[in-house]
Amino acid sequence: MYNYPPKVSEKSIWKTLLKLNSDPIAIISQNFQELGNTYTLSSFLVKKRFVFSRDPELFDYVLRKNQKNYEKSAIQTHVLGKYLGKGLLTNTGKDWLKQRRLIQPNFSNKNIELLHQTMVDEINAVIEDQIKNETIDLYKMTNTLTFNIIAKTLFGTSIDYNQILRISGSITEIQKMFIKEVRKPYLMWWYKVSGQLKKHLQLSDEMRDVFREIILKRQSETGDYNDILQNLLESRYEDTGEPMTMDQLIDEIIILFVAGHETSANALAFTLFLIENNDSEKQLLVKEINDLGEDFLSLKTLFGNSKTMTIIKESLRLYPPAWIIDRVALEDDTFKDFSWGKGTIVEFLLYDMHRNPVFWEQPNSFLPERFNESDIKSKPYFPFGSGARHCIGEHFAYMEMILFLRLFYKKYHLELETKEMKTIALITLRPVELRGTIISNSVGN
Repeated sequence: MYNYPPKVSEKSIWKTLLKLNSDPIAIISQNFQELGNTYTLSSFLVKKRFVFSRDPELFDYVLRKNQKNYEKSAIQTHVLGKYLGKGLLTNTGKDWLKQRRLIQPNFSNKNIELLHQTMVDEINAVIEDQIKNETIDLYKMTNTLTFNIIAKTLFGTSIDYNQILRISGSITEIQKMFIKEVRKPYLMWWYKVSGQLKKHLQLSDEMRDVFREIILKRQSETGDYNDILQNLLESRYEDTGEPMTMDQLIDEIIILFVAGHETSANALAFTLFLIENNDSEKQLLVKEINDLGEDFLSLKTLFGNSKTMTIIKESLRLYPPAWIIDRVALEDDTFKDFSWGKGTIVEFLLYDMHRNPVFWEQPNSFLPERFNESDIKSKPYFPFGSGARHCIGEHFAYMEMILFLRLFYKKYHLELETKEMKTIALITLRPVELRGTIISNSVGN
């Protein structure tokens, strides 16, 4: 009835399923080498039928041209949603579209750039705190930084350090539980009887209570607030003129915390590693910072064609934090010679799309200058997704990463202890361990 892409053989099913838990990128990539750019995974061991792809044409078809026939899978909408609510990341259908239209204006370039000084202050504070240590965990530093930035840009002075720590701890524990459920769903019975599920749902409730307390306090106050919370409180639906309910507002804030800090933290950690392992690029970055003089943090120099931007873009190509994107077919569909049934889950491995030698020369090399080439827009490059669900936080992420790199390399550099990049593919692609020492540029130069 359907003409599915080439199928993973039955003798390879066990190997594939086991490695999807332990090293998903490696096994998905290996299957691409053996079966082509699009293949099928189905077996009596797997309840759903999966199509894995690194074909940019199929990606464009599913996420843009025929996006109305596809929605996010239950992994995000249900499994993650029960902890984080129904925000932009976990919602689907008409409810999602309604929320997107309400929230997107709050993330316009103009609104995000108003948060410039808040970002600068938080970056300076974190760097100042870290230089006291002989050896630091780079990921821990960037994670603290981006979490503090999202907290302060969301809530301004309405949130204190203890509240930030409580929220951070809850999100970390919830993410660990979510990964357990996704990787080992057959243990769901144990998560329930052992109390793990209940414990983590309680953490979610406690986190929501913190946000509710902050929101109620803000609603009782008068004054001018230059933060995202105030913008969200003042937003109104087009059709009714009504604001968001308290529960919906909390859902969206939770999603902004989760999606708004971890991906940027991962990206910054990867970028620091790549810069410190490419001395010529580091020198060009430092030269650009120095040549800009007093304008090195100015909004007019942050975006557009710069060495800082090309370094970040190349880092996102090699190590996209959003390493995989899935969609579920709402109805039967056909693409070129292939066809599949309703309910098929289509998984796109962005990691491989960004390193496919058909499109990228020296695909595994760190070459930021490739983003100055005239044909760069024809390359498959999707670190912030594509189509209707393209990440609304792209401008926010670029701004905080550029500001951090310029503030850091203006005065410092790193001596890395970690010589080899190791990653783990969880909800996001994350470095396993990156350790180093912050060194003043006046030392040893």
